[in-house]
Amino acid sequence: VTNPPIDPFREKVVMSLQCPIGPEDNILKPSSKQVHRLWMNHPILSLSDLEVLKKTTHRGWSTYVLDATFPVADGPPGLAKAIQRLCEEAERESVQHQILVISDRMGGPERVPISSLLILGAIHHHLIETRRRMRVALVIETAEAREVHHICLLLGYGADAICPYLSLELAASLREDSALNATYTDEIIFQNYSQAIQTGIAK
Repeated sequence: VTNPPIDPFREKVVMSLQCPIGPEDNILKPSSKQVHRLWMNHPILSLSDLEVLKKTTHRGWSTYVLDATFPVADGPPGLAKAIQRLCEEAERESVQHQILVISDRMGGPERVPISSLLILGAIHHHLIETRRRMRVALVIETAEAREVHHICLLLGYGADAICPYLSLELAASLREDSALNATYTDEIIFQNYSQAIQTGIAK
C-alpha cells in the first residue's frame, strides 16, 4: 500500500503485472539461476499458452497436470481425501517436474471439481511446509475464474499463472452463435478479455 495511493492509470510507468514462473533460486546467494525463469507480461494464460506450457522443454523443464476432481461416488468425505491425495501428489511430482498445472478439466457427471481456491491454497501451503514451493510453478486451469476478483484471489493464494478456460471458450461459443462479432478471432477475444482483467488487477 502506498500513501498517497498509486493511480494505476496515471502512474502505470511504475506498475507492472509481469510475472516470472518456474523454480526460484536462493535470493541470499545471487547467481545466474535467479533469472532462468519464464517471464510473462501478465498472469493470464490463453488456451494456446497453456498448451505450450504443458509441453514445454525450456531448460529441460517438464510439466505435470494434477487432476483436481474426485469421483461423485465418494460423496462429501471424498473431498478431504482428494485434497490430501493432491497435496501428496504435488509434493512427489515437484521432485522431477518444474511446472504443476492444477486442473478441473476432468469435471463432469461422474467427477466433482474441487474449488480451485481451496485446492490451490492447500497445495501451496503443503509445498511450503515441505520446502518444495520454490522448486515449482503452480498454474491454474479452471472453469471457476471469470471475474477480476476471482483472478485476484487465486493470485493471492499462490497461483503463478491462471487459464480461465471456460470464459474463453464461452466467448468463442458466443461468436459462433453470432452473439459476438464474427470477425473476432480467438486471439482478439483473449486480448480483450485479458486486458480487462489486467486493468482490474492493477486497479
